[in-house]
Amino acid sequence: MKQPFLILLLVFAVIVSAWAGEPRQDRFAALLETVSDQVVHRAVVPSTEQPQGELQLVRRNNLLVVRTLLASRVLKRVGAAIDAKERRNWPESREGHMASVRYRDELFRAVEQSWDRFRQRTDPSELRQFLSIEFILAGDSAAIALSLPRLTGDYGSLTLSSQEKVQAWKSSQQYVRNNILEIVQDSFHLDEVTASALLAPLWPVSGRAEM
Repeated sequence: MKQPFLILLLVFAVIVSAWAGEPRQDRFAALLETVSDQVVHRAVVPSTEQPQGELQLVRRNNLLVVRTLLASRVLKRVGAAIDAKERRNWPESREGHMASVRYRDELFRAVEQSWDRFRQRTDPSELRQFLSIEFILAGDSAAIALSLPRLTGDYGSLTLSSQEKVQAWKSSQQYVRNNILEIVQDSFHLDEVTASALLAPLWPVSGRAEM
């Protein structure tokens, strides 16, 4: 009697585990689908003199996606620079600090995965490491996604042909919205008023496209 009972318990556990994991996987798969992407604005980052990637403002159905495509020979340094900016902009005293901590932790893990992929590359002449960072804003929710991208084109005209998700998670909407504004200011070298005007027609409508 014990053996059939244990088998039933095992089958039940497998079914419950699959059922619990499926919605999250499906939700983020749809969220990261790029087929409808429209790149509205783009800027080489941090500058055209020392390009390490490209910042893109993207319409994805009813979402606003602020995507940084990194293609850098010094990806670990770039990650450290992002970490330093996040620490300055989101101290413990500011609401959104914990969301920033989560982002920085996941970013360092994603950089390591990019390095692993770089060491396994088949083209030894390719000296850059690649990473995609997406801040995704819906009407009433927000998420952050880190992926290993396949890119074509050069800085200023990079095209994302595919990407392999490393990690994606729901985040504080206030943190994502405010960080989008600060990222746009920094990447496009704008003041807050001009950056707000650039983003004004792209902000999602509240009450639509919840995650």
